Amino acid sequence: MTVLAMDPSALPPAGRALFEEIAARRKVRGEGFGGPYLALLNHPELARRIEELGFYLKFEGVLPRPVYQFIVLSVARSTGAAFEWHDHVRHALAAGLPHEVVDGIANGLTDELQERAVAQWGREGLVEIVVLSGFYQMFAAINQGFAIASTGG
Repeated sequence: MTVLAMDPSALPPAGRALFEEIAARRKVRGEGFGGPYLALLNHPELARRIEELGFYLKFEGVLPRPVYQFIVLSVARSTGAAFEWHDHVRHALAAGLPHEVVDGIANGLTDELQERAVAQWGREGLVEIVVLSGFYQMFAAINQGFAIASTGG
């Protein structure tokens, strides 16, 4: 269990204000907001900086949504981040990632994708894939370090 405030109304004023700002920004994109960010909002400046990178990767990066979701699910599976897995399966399916690919990730994947990634999305895409993978590995650590519970789904 964590000693951090995990309820937005219990956050310090700067954390509450940032929560409202980020939640509104995400809502415009049709996305919810919470999970590991609730732990991060106990350090508002760090949360703001992480959200900027996360927002860019999720909504403004060069990778198509199915690829983004493929990477998130791959990292969630390999790190045991149940919250990220459950939170992103429905997003992955909605983005067009086939059920059999999601099932393949759940059952393990081979590691021969780099050349195909460069051929498909270029060098910028490959760099974004690696950064996105690291970004969600960081979230796996946050999820595990603060016992962020899976919401199911």
